[in-house]
Formats: sequence, structure tokens, C-alpha cells
Amino acid sequence: MKHQNDHDDTFDDDDRPSKSAVKREMLALQDLGKTLCELPFEKVKKAPVGERLLEAIAEFHKCRSFGAKKRQLQFIGKLMRQEDHDDIQAWVNGESVEQKLKVLNLHAAEQWRDRLIQEPALLADLIKAYPQAAQLNLNTMIRQAALERANNKPPKNYRQLFQAIYKMITEALGGDASLDAEMEDEE
Repeated sequence: MKHQNDHDDTFDDDDRPSKSAVKREMLALQDLGKTLCELPFEKVKKAPVGERLLEAIAEFHKCRSFGAKKRQLQFIGKLMRQEDHDDIQAWVNGESVEQKLKVLNLHAAEQWRDRLIQEPALLADLIKAYPQAAQLNLNTMIRQAALERANNKPPKNYRQLFQAIYKMITEALGGDASLDAEMEDEE
């Protein structure tokens, strides 16, 4: 005699997540989608997302009314279920190795630039660390950047010096030497 609770199949009711857990996960995916929507679209294009999700985010940026944006966010949350949300979350958090390396290179270039402007004699140390620096016309850029600073002029050479050092550091490490437009504006 079999009891009602005895199941022949391997599916167990306890294996399913609760409705609350499913809803929390869906809301978390929707929040992650909202975070993507809040970023500039040009930056989101570089995210590890599918084409369909990218189109939905572009559509979100076109929406004007609150209700339309809310509906689009729900749709984006639904599309997020098909994506690798761990990779997307890591990208959003800036945890990808490429992004961390880029930030480290940016900081190194800033430090070299500032140190060289304060003490131009450190150019020899830069050339020891990065032999390709000898091929660049950094002496002139350093002098002009220092003059710009002293005379409170626009930082044209200051930026050029940074870009030259950043490109040199990144290429020495075998990375992509292109700067994002927003990072160039910060300099």
C-alpha cells in the first residue's frame, strides 16, 4: 500500500526555490538592468551583454514617460535572465581584469606626469623603467606643461604628456592604449 506522500519520480517539492526567492532574484536582475540603463550607452556597448539586451537598453534611453521606462525596465529584467548576470555584475563593479589594469595604468601615468613636472630630472628614471620613452619628445612636453601650470593656462600639453605616458605604459604591458572619452575629460 502506497502513501500519498510517496512519489515515484525524482522531483521533490523541496528542490524548487520558494516564490520569494524567485522574486528576489528577478528584482535583483531588474536592478542590475537598471544600473546598466543608468550608464552612458556608449559604455554599455562594451559590456558583456547580448544584442537583444543592448537593443532594449537603447530603447530605454528613448523612452520619455515614467510608465514607459518602468515597462522597459521590466522587459530588461526579463532579458537579463538569459544573460550571464555574474559577468555583467563583475563588469558593472569594475572587477574585470582589463578594467583594473586600465585603472592601474591610468594612475601610473598620472603619477609619472605629476612627478616629471615637479622634477624633470626624473625623466632618466622613466627611461630606465620604459626604454621606449627615449624615442618620445617628453622633455619638451614636460617643460611646456610646467609653463602652462605656472601661468594658469589651459592644460593642453599637460594632457598630451599624460596621453603619451599612458600610451607608452600600456603598450609596454601589451594592452590597449586607447583612452575612453570620459577618462580623457577627467585629465
